[in-house]
Amino acid sequence: MEEQKSIFGQSPPPRKDHVLFRAADAGTNACISYWYDVNYPYKKGFRMAAGRLALQVCESHSDQDSLVYPILYLYRHHIELVLKDIFRTTAMLLDRPIADNEEKALGRHDLLPLWELVVPLLDPACESIGEGAIPADDIEGVNSYLEQVAEHDPDGQRFRYATVRLKSPKNSNQPVNSSIRNIVLSTFRRFLLTK
Repeated sequence: MEEQKSIFGQSPPPRKDHVLFRAADAGTNACISYWYDVNYPYKKGFRMAAGRLALQVCESHSDQDSLVYPILYLYRHHIELVLKDIFRTTAMLLDRPIADNEEKALGRHDLLPLWELVVPLLDPACESIGEGAIPADDIEGVNSYLEQVAEHDPDGQRFRYATVRLKSPKNSNQPVNSSIRNIVLSTFRRFLLTK
C-alpha cells in the first residue's frame, strides 16, 4: 500500500496526539501564570517581537516585503495595549470612574480615540504624584506618530489583514487600499523601539 503524501509538504504534519499547551523543557517553557500585571507580557511581548523581526530585517536586508505587515501590526498592537493600560492606570490613580462610553472605546481598536481619552488625564496624574506636566512637544510628538499610524490602519485591521470587511454592502471584502508604497523599517524601528 502506497503511503499518502501529506498536504504539509516538508513541514511536519500535525497529529491528534500532539499537545500544544503543556509544560516543556526549561528555556522554551513560557511561564505565564506568575505575572502580577497580566497585561505586561502582552504589551512587552508584542513590542519585543516587532523589534526582533525589524532588527532581523535591518541586519539581514532580507524578508522586508514579507515581514513588513507582521512588524507593523505587532508595533501597532503594542501601542494600542499601552494606551488602554495608561488610561486605566491613570483613571485608577486619580480615583476616577470609567464612564460607559469610555469603556466602549477601550473595547475598540482605534488609536486616536484612545489617545483622546488619555491626554486629559496625563497632567492631573503627573500632578497627583508630584511631577511636572508632560512637555507639549512630547504630547505633540506622540500625537503625530499616532496620526501617522492611524492614517494607514485606523482600526487595527489593515496591518493585520490583506482585505477588510465593509459594513455595507453585506458580506463584501475589499482589498486594503493603502497609500503605503514604501516603509523604511529601520526608521520605524528606531522611532518606536527604545530600550
